[in-house]
Amino acid sequence: MNKIVGLKISRILFAGLILMACSLPGTVFAQQAPDGVKKDLLEKGKLVYYKRCVWCHGVEGGGDGPSADRLFTRPRNFIQGTFKIRFTDSGELPLDADLIKTVTNGLPGSAMPAWGGFLPPAEIEAVVQFIKTLVQDRDFNDAEDEEVFVQEFGSNPWGTKEPYHLGVPQEDIDAGKAIFIKNKCFECHGGEGRGDGNPTMKDDWGFPIVAADWQQCWNFRGSRRNHFDPFNIVRTVSTGLNGTPMPNFKDQITVEDRWKLAAFVNSLCPRKKMDRLTNKPVPDFLISSLYTEGDIAEKIDDPMWAASDHDPKIVERGEATLTNPRKNYIAMAGQITRGKRNFDPKADNLWVASRWNAEKNVIYYLVEYHIRFLSSDPEFPDAVALQWPAKLQDLFGAEKPYFIMGDSKKPVDIWKASFLAQDYNATNAPKDDGYKLAVTLTESVGHGFDAVAAKESEPKVQVVDSIFKQGKVSILFKRELTTEGEFDVQIPSEQFIPVSFLQWAGRDKEKDEHMAISTWYYTILEPPLPDSLYYMPPIMAVVFIGLQGWLVWMTKRTRKMFEEGKAIRDFLPDKG
Repeated sequence: MNKIVGLKISRILFAGLILMACSLPGTVFAQQAPDGVKKDLLEKGKLVYYKRCVWCHGVEGGGDGPSADRLFTRPRNFIQGTFKIRFTDSGELPLDADLIKTVTNGLPGSAMPAWGGFLPPAEIEAVVQFIKTLVQDRDFNDAEDEEVFVQEFGSNPWGTKEPYHLGVPQEDIDAGKAIFIKNKCFECHGGEGRGDGNPTMKDDWGFPIVAADWQQCWNFRGSRRNHFDPFNIVRTVSTGLNGTPMPNFKDQITVEDRWKLAAFVNSLCPRKKMDRLTNKPVPDFLISSLYTEGDIAEKIDDPMWAASDHDPKIVERGEATLTNPRKNYIAMAGQITRGKRNFDPKADNLWVASRWNAEKNVIYYLVEYHIRFLSSDPEFPDAVALQWPAKLQDLFGAEKPYFIMGDSKKPVDIWKASFLAQDYNATNAPKDDGYKLAVTLTESVGHGFDAVAAKESEPKVQVVDSIFKQGKVSILFKRELTTEGEFDVQIPSEQFIPVSFLQWAGRDKEKDEHMAISTWYYTILEPPLPDSLYYMPPIMAVVFIGLQGWLVWMTKRTRKMFEEGKAIRDFLPDKG
């Protein structure tokens, strides 16, 4: 009898524990042993690893391969069994499915490529088994000590499909922002989500690490080639990122609220067409400069510069309605490996918008980019530059100078703004109105990266406004369309003009040829609307209405003639 009572009590206690588990904010729906190592695949997996993976992850999987020092963030150290992207709980080993997805789809925003386009599924499964044997501090085959909990995150409560943000109620996005503030996510991710909250973070191995930039969701780890899906955010908030300062919030935030937080984070990311090969937005290779009548605002916060990330944007400016220029996406990369090779640019894109005015003979370019922290060292200021063919009129067809500061025969015209933020320290609390920049503008002519010299002529380019705010640099350039300088680019209207971009991160000691650089893009000055556009429509309307009135009058006149018999007599044959 006592045994029966004890058994019933045990069952009641077990049921109570299950109910408690189900009532937790992060619902645990499966407890299981980790997937053991499939030994029959090890030899095949070893061959794949030493052919494809060893260069970054190292011979023993310590994240110390020959390429490791040139990568940010560092390759994963497998020895401790610390894996970021999982469905399992914080600190736990992943399932095979988690590792296979990571190898197949890569980790956007890092050097880890998507191997699914190169390796067949059988090789990916095999290399995953070999990677599991590189873990020394834990054992995938020890079911008793390495039991894992697989989390349930729920499903998209709004049922939205790609691009996912359309159809999400604004009240849920606002609720997500409140959750963001309540849980102090800004301490790492910054006040506007650009990852500029904490400059001192390190991973479990002591290497520097930065928080995710929520306004560039294509760089989210584990985005699985579906960059705009809010599920990626829900999973990360639920499981954390092992080996990094990112904890899980499954006990602090309910599943329902995690989806609302994801809706807010998801709303910050611009919707761009994605290139599945690079896992980045497709660059906007044509930068249209919008023709503007009257004065062009020389303040970045003026509504005139409230550009859209995909199409021209209609905004209100006082009593006027403006069509604003598109904000164009420019891809950047560190392509120069000369001298000190181990540098890794932190900005991988710029955003550019432009306006021009024919009467005043001026053009403006607003250049913006995200960078979490600026330099405070005058020897290594931050900088950004526009580069043009200096002798555009001498180029034939699609001919262009060498995109890295020109060449001996085809020079380039470089407009470079170097700057330091005033009263700035990377550890300062967020500053709502941003930091003013002390800008030095230099105009140079380049015949190659060993032959860049300041122009001897009077400066023509101005920086009329600049600011660093919540992880974003904004620089507004201005110059006359035509000048008299020998190496000044002349900017004609209605013609495709090559332009490229350069960016230096002073905090990373970048200078000279160590920089982020783009390939050649094109810009074109949209022509002003002809005067006929204003007076021809009313004239055409009057002509059309007059023609319609004449047709109505003729119809009524003809009917009346038939009724009176006049029209019939006109058509009868002549009897003599």
